[in-house]
Amino acid sequence: MKFDYGDAQGNVSTREVSQWKDDGWLLTGICSSDNRRKTFRRDRIQVTHEGGDGLKPISMPQHLVDRSITASKKRSDSLEILFTGFAKARRAELEAAAAESGMRVCQTVTMGLSFVCGGPTAGPTKLRNAQAKGVPVLDEADFLKLLETGEMPE
Repeated sequence: MKFDYGDAQGNVSTREVSQWKDDGWLLTGICSSDNRRKTFRRDRIQVTHEGGDGLKPISMPQHLVDRSITASKKRSDSLEILFTGFAKARRAELEAAAAESGMRVCQTVTMGLSFVCGGPTAGPTKLRNAQAKGVPVLDEADFLKLLETGEMPE
């Protein structure tokens, strides 16, 4: 499949993926640029050039719809992220980068949380709590990639 994809910074690039799977919200497949599995948000695919006949209609998963409804009741609709398991100085840097990109930084795992970013000393209880609530857990590399490209981690 070949398509134009807009990242979080508004940059548009043409992507080509094989062995793709679509759930209506996320498209995953092997990207031809580096032969790695990548995940793309369907709402950021601007134009499908070829091979997109089997795509499902775009539909946000219910847990994200619920978060979106909850977020609309708050002051901000931005993504929410929690950092855990990082040295104090590194956590402050990551939190600043998240805030700069428009994310809200949280201190506890809640249902409205979009992501948890776990560092090398992240506690298993906090990570299990996040996973139990359906909150995706990223590592630092995934978080930085999300900031850079807007691509959702797997």
